[in-house]
Amino acid sequence: MLAIDQLLIKIRRRETPWADRAYRFAKALRRIHLPVIPGLHHLLYEERRLRRTLFGTLGRVLYYEPLFRTQCAQVGRNFRLIGGLPVLMGSPMRIVIGDDVTLSGVTTLVGSKQIQSPVLEIGSGSYIGYQTTIVSGRRVAIGRHVLIANRVMIAADDGHPLDAAARVANQPARLQDIGSIDIGDAAWIGEGATVLKNVRIGEGAIVAAGSVVTKDVPPYMIAAGNPARVLRRVEAGESAAELIGAATAAEIGGAR
Repeated sequence: MLAIDQLLIKIRRRETPWADRAYRFAKALRRIHLPVIPGLHHLLYEERRLRRTLFGTLGRVLYYEPLFRTQCAQVGRNFRLIGGLPVLMGSPMRIVIGDDVTLSGVTTLVGSKQIQSPVLEIGSGSYIGYQTTIVSGRRVAIGRHVLIANRVMIAADDGHPLDAAARVANQPARLQDIGSIDIGDAAWIGEGATVLKNVRIGEGAIVAAGSVVTKDVPPYMIAAGNPARVLRRVEAGESAAELIGAATAAEIGGAR
């Protein structure tokens, strides 16, 4: 490998006539482009998309979803896992998932190590996005029809103590510092937001992207910033309970 690396360095530096020719040849290769062949490349693109969809569906149905279900206390109807298998860390959690939940496979679910049977509840119709991390603390309860965008951090456990000496000694956070989080029905947590322990996000509330929530957000209010503060009321015509009731009625009607 060392000899190859040295050869590549000589070519990049164009130290000799042959190295210069090799460098110019490599540059010429990088400028070669194949034009689109009408019909052929369109067909190849569709073939690739169909193949990836087929393999992804088979992997989800035959492998990832059954594996994940073995780690859950309850999983409702029409559960959908997208793009892999969530990473489960820490203590085993009691995971309860409602009907029609969609969960990205690229997520991390962490059970707080000092809590016996920490709880993670995800209500019916909710969506958990890509690269979201949920640290259970004592309990994280996500309501019905909640939207959680990509790269959200929900942490009911600090993970480490505030005292520097305790951290150096690799001690965990104090038991009394481990909390819970409740996210109400039809709430929306924007991309990259962080929700910290002992917070309740009310029904229908919105947390703006990138916000850090350290205090309760009242129902139907928009919160933003670091730390997040309540800005104004959501302009909405119906309550979350009415919207969920209508959605449930439609589902029941469709099932008939």
